[in-house]
Amino acid sequence: MKRPIVYAVVVTYYPQADTFLPLMNELVQQTDMVIIVDNTDASDDRFFEVLYKKNSYIEHINIIRLGKNFGIAAALNVGIEAAKIAGCTHVLLSDQDSLPDSKMVFNLLRAELEVSKTGVKVGAVGPTYTDLHTKITYPFQAQLPRHFFYGHQAPTPANPHVEALTLITSGTLIPIEVFQDVSLMREDFFIDQVDIEWCHRARSRGYHLFGTGYATMYQRMGESHLRVWYLRWRNESAYSPLRIYYRLRNYVALCRLEYIDWRWKLRSSWYSAGIVYTHVFFGANRLEALKMVLKGVWHGLCQKMGQYEG
Repeated sequence: MKRPIVYAVVVTYYPQADTFLPLMNELVQQTDMVIIVDNTDASDDRFFEVLYKKNSYIEHINIIRLGKNFGIAAALNVGIEAAKIAGCTHVLLSDQDSLPDSKMVFNLLRAELEVSKTGVKVGAVGPTYTDLHTKITYPFQAQLPRHFFYGHQAPTPANPHVEALTLITSGTLIPIEVFQDVSLMREDFFIDQVDIEWCHRARSRGYHLFGTGYATMYQRMGESHLRVWYLRWRNESAYSPLRIYYRLRNYVALCRLEYIDWRWKLRSSWYSAGIVYTHVFFGANRLEALKMVLKGVWHGLCQKMGQYEG
């Protein structure tokens, strides 16, 4: 059997050394090459001067600087195309502030092999992840037996691989040939819901997605966390007003897509309503959050996509 060749594609935007270097320490050991696609302004070289001084990285990284912020989808596409040209068999997608465990890539490949032996077309495999802000370990969205709407399911020792409806970008391992059929990320989404749309598109093409308990990762969901009252106090991910705009606009855009099950759209509306509730009533900048909620919904209805321009 041909040895898998895994290239990591990491999208960066003004990365910080304290979170990015631990990620790089793991990826250069676990993958054949790390392609960094940077959306930072071309005039800012501070971080990359630090990165280039890490001699242990030089042979394992390829930095592509775009010069300005083209969004996560466009940057991912640049990295995926570069990995494809280089001849990899798999692409591992990553945010700049994730932290995989020491055997995450090995175990993702192991999970993919086990699942593929059952005869299904594997579109992607993702790790179980814990949010560093809220300390919540998230289960996977899954269509459970005898449930009309989707639910959530965590891997167990008896069932280590959960067939998921969607996977988050970071930590997701995708065979390179899947992109030839499903195509790349939608760049007009710019940021947020990019992974959700791609996952639904892949499933509409007959691919199956799996979240595995074999592999684990730590992730920062949002910029920080908020204390929110849902019949009790709990921590929820906090987002800037601009990110709220993208999340609401792109959710509306998802609802316009015919290949996404209407039951998923309806069930996910509760999550989108939760973002509005969390930030409009408990956020630090409530008025601005409300303003961006309204703009996001309106622009989604008007199909005004791409980067927000005010």
